[in-house]
Amino acid sequence: MGVSADSAATQRKFIEKFELEFPMVPDPDRAIIEAWGVRKVLGITAERTTFLVDPDGRIAHIWEKVKVEGHAEDVYRVLERLRAEKG
Repeated sequence: MGVSADSAATQRKFIEKFELEFPMVPDPDRAIIEAWGVRKVLGITAERTTFLVDPDGRIAHIWEKVKVEGHAEDVYRVLERLRAEKG
């Protein structure tokens, strides 16, 4: 899921424009952003951070300063590594 400080209407446009297949959560008061400690503003946009949460609700991996290109592949590699370690 994605979280951003944008309104639900803005997020809907973003989801449609980029044909996203995951839900977005509006966080206009930045409560979630603050709780997860990712409120780092760079110019006009927020820095992207990805959290991989395991089935038990624990954070299994964190990517900071995410660049979109190649990110999905990197997440997949980490998922595969974690699955192999778990057996």
